[in-house]
Amino acid sequence: MTLRDWPTTREIAAIFAEEIAPAGGEVSDRFDEGTRLFLRAVLPGERAVRPGDRLRGGVALRATPEEISIHPYVFRQVCSNGAIRAHATQSLRIERSEFAPGAGEDLVERLRQAVRDCCADDAFASGFAELRSATDSGIDFALTMMTWLSRLQGTAAGGDIFTAVMDRFFTGGDPSRIGLVNAVTSVARDTRDPELRWQLEAVGGGIPVAAQGAEPQPELVCEEVLVRAWRASRHRLHASRLGRTSTTGLGGSTLAVRPRGPHAGRS
Repeated sequence: MTLRDWPTTREIAAIFAEEIAPAGGEVSDRFDEGTRLFLRAVLPGERAVRPGDRLRGGVALRATPEEISIHPYVFRQVCSNGAIRAHATQSLRIERSEFAPGAGEDLVERLRQAVRDCCADDAFASGFAELRSATDSGIDFALTMMTWLSRLQGTAAGGDIFTAVMDRFFTGGDPSRIGLVNAVTSVARDTRDPELRWQLEAVGGGIPVAAQGAEPQPELVCEEVLVRAWRASRHRLHASRLGRTSTTGLGGSTLAVRPRGPHAGRS
């Protein structure tokens, strides 16, 4: 493929598929509206993070008129949740403002190499190790919540997102950090908006390293949403300790979420 200018979404998707195929992977999810592109691919091979809970590696790509991002991706088979590891060393983000006109061939090679890097065994091994470590200890709300909430997008839906995540976390029966990962990514899975789904999957993928004290890698930050959601988390944590639970009012909220299918009841 020969390019001189910023590639179209169709051209980017073709590059992605051409690099995924030799790795034995398949494009499992695609959203392309001509100006925005979201792709996820799942690779062969799997590992059990705990009995009956198997993970597969993969690659996620997001392209807009302003930038292209490629990251390693981890897919949880038992409930079809995915997590984007935006912090991974294999990740690549190219902003159009940095793109030199006529340098299309160089851009194409950088995209191809990034997909190959994300397909490498060590990319999945690192992601698996992060999630495996997240099963071993309980959650520290003060550290983990503040870190991943700093990645939430600054819209009116922020509070609804947080409520949905907390409902699934507290009713999921898994108080570990991976339980929080699963709560976030299950909300992402059921979310119709492709941008919001991407952001939530990136939040989920960052929770294990945030719990280890690593710096978050926010794509979108909104202090107002962070503070509001943190206050809500303290209230809900207190309520859970008193044995109270609440349901998520997603039906009338600004968060568009698909009805939970055959995996209802699992986070």
